Amino acid sequence: MTSAQKIVPLNKEQHATTKINNNNAFSHIDNEHLLPVVVHEFVVAGAEFPIVFVKSEDTFQAVAMLGLATKQNLFMQDNQWQALYVPRAIRNYPLLLVQEQQDSERLLIALDENSERVSQAEGNALFNEDGSESEFLTYRKQQMSDYIEMGVVTRNFVAKLQSLDLIQEQTLTLTINGEERRINGIYLIDEKKLNELNDEAFLDLRKSGYLTAIYAQLMSLQHTQKLVKKSAEAS
Repeated sequence: MTSAQKIVPLNKEQHATTKINNNNAFSHIDNEHLLPVVVHEFVVAGAEFPIVFVKSEDTFQAVAMLGLATKQNLFMQDNQWQALYVPRAIRNYPLLLVQEQQDSERLLIALDENSERVSQAEGNALFNEDGSESEFLTYRKQQMSDYIEMGVVTRNFVAKLQSLDLIQEQTLTLTINGEERRINGIYLIDEKKLNELNDEAFLDLRKSGYLTAIYAQLMSLQHTQKLVKKSAEAS
């Protein structure tokens, strides 16, 4: 059972001797059936997971589907990640980015102190003996910074699709162990509308570098059957 998170801002005095180990590195997503992905991941993540969109206020968020029901992660088994690709959203945990204050755009590096990966005994140190950042922490901070920038590009990509009315709600109808199941709240790129775009709009997508991601998302949907198979085996 995963303990409740205790997220605190990273502090070089408070966490001077704190280390992060790789024990059960992804146990914190054991009950996650959707994981955010950035547009830069569509090709590699789409080679293993269906990529879809979910509604987030007045926009959409791209996610990889890891299960067909809430709290069902079909890629976790005995606390071990069962896929080749690890989405960027989960790579840096138990380090996280948090808002300095509510409604603030300033982000701080924080640590989930209750993670089983946090200890004083073993793992990668966050700080050197002189109080400077360790190579491990510097690398992780760069990874998080890159992820923020990729998030901006992804939001621009989604906004472009929305402006062309290419994201449409779909109901996925699947048959699991002979029983029909309908999954709602899923949004996909409308391939028919994509093909009906005028030349100027289509060329604009190509020049923006968006076509590769669009086709990766469409092709990723074949992996829905992989989830059906995994779900049938798990039940």
